[in-house]
Amino acid sequence: MAQRKDIDGSTSVPTFYGKELRWQRERAGLSLEALVEGSFYGKSHLSDIERGERRMPLDLARHADQVLGTDGFFERRCEDVRKARRGGHAEYFVDVAEMEKRAQEIEEWDPTLIPGPLQLAP
Repeated sequence: MAQRKDIDGSTSVPTFYGKELRWQRERAGLSLEALVEGSFYGKSHLSDIERGERRMPLDLARHADQVLGTDGFFERRCEDVRKARRGGHAEYFVDVAEMEKRAQEIEEWDPTLIPGPLQLAP
């Protein structure tokens, strides 16, 4: 089994949220698999949330509140984490910026770009 890393909840809102989620899960004596059971998410998704690398979807927050008995804590904090995650990006770009961090390859296409040799005038 891999060594568990401690989460520094002071670095950002998402890491604070993730650290609280891990604490509540461990306090309840649940594994990652047990907490996501009955949801549409996997343990790696939940692990990313606990480390502050991914934001928690609202439906998963509701599921966690129900399983952990946290009286809506995670559902109420979803919006705070979403706003904190946004940073300097426009709202429509938030998901793209988050996915870009995990991308294995990034390709760009620009229909207005004219390659150098074609720019030469006769």
